[in-house]
Amino acid sequence: MKKRLIATSASLLLILSGCNFMGIPGESDTENTNLVTQQTTSENETNEYLRYNVKSSAFSKNRDLITNQVNNRVDMNEIETGLMSISEEYFPAEDYIYQEGQHLEEIRSWIRRESNDELGLNPAIEVEESMGWEKIMEIKKESPMYLGYVHEQNYVDKEGNLKGISIALAMNSVDYITVDDNMGLKHFDTKEISGLDEPSKKMVSEGKKMAGTIINRIRQKEGLANIPVVISLYQLEKKNSVLPGSYFSYAYLDSNDKSIKKWRDTEKQEYLFPSDEAEEHDRVVSNRFKGLEEDMNSFFVDRTIQLVSKGTYIGSDMQKMVINVNTDMTQYGEIVGFVQAFTPEIQDFFPHEPVYIYVKTPEGTAATILLEPEQEPAVHIHDNGS
Repeated sequence: MKKRLIATSASLLLILSGCNFMGIPGESDTENTNLVTQQTTSENETNEYLRYNVKSSAFSKNRDLITNQVNNRVDMNEIETGLMSISEEYFPAEDYIYQEGQHLEEIRSWIRRESNDELGLNPAIEVEESMGWEKIMEIKKESPMYLGYVHEQNYVDKEGNLKGISIALAMNSVDYITVDDNMGLKHFDTKEISGLDEPSKKMVSEGKKMAGTIINRIRQKEGLANIPVVISLYQLEKKNSVLPGSYFSYAYLDSNDKSIKKWRDTEKQEYLFPSDEAEEHDRVVSNRFKGLEEDMNSFFVDRTIQLVSKGTYIGSDMQKMVINVNTDMTQYGEIVGFVQAFTPEIQDFFPHEPVYIYVKTPEGTAATILLEPEQEPAVHIHDNGS
């Protein structure tokens, strides 16, 4: 990891970082623990204000699976950090160390169809060789792939003993279907499973049924019969979305529980800015967001700048704002100049809420700005070449 400090007119701390997140292969194998909040990467978004120490020498056997199964990077990050947030209620960061999942080796089988793998949790289908591709497509659309991915996290004590397992079932809002014809040509279609405002009843029921099966399998594993478990349901966003999906339900099983007794819906609600729904829920913040976008575009008149944001609320109180800034800027100097102008501006518009800004260019995420109330802003310029 290399870091350089750059002084700015707004007293910003600019950290150029090319380091990897939580022990990506290629780093030293020396066992260590690092605060998640101290690390940045050009590939994953900053992990907001999570406080776990990380056992970075323990790598999951499924660590590459998320990139194959999840369609966008923002969902990848939210699955990880959102599950940490849920887990902290039961496995406090003061008492536990985070490590990548080590125990659920059958996840690759779980996310397949039952007709292709006896451990598969997605619906079985009957397809015959004599069927044309149109008929196969129809069958797959009638029984879509509800489960897209399963994520495991482990929580251990200072001696490395397993004290808790957290699991996320990432449920598809859209199933992207591919069928080959007898000439080897590929045909594509989609099946919408759930709207983006709230999970469909079918998604919820399928997810909870699959979760029950997973718990049964975990309790039958050697050494896991009495380990506390957090299991949660996450709705994936559509492919190439600039904003992540969200967790909508979760359950906790203590050491004596053999099955899920009660599900809890997440209390938070999320609104996309700009949108009619967001304006109806919080007209003040909606107007602030519009004003911020207008100011940015009037200042950078020769550049294309678009702001898209997701506000997280509990009731009428906004908990945080995540803003994706999409711009055609690519030069390092342009990005630095933009960040210097943008950061004080957003502090003026949002002085009392945590705000996380990701500056995205055609070449990827160029900068991350973290604004916490009554704290100096932290700005990370991502140096992809380091």
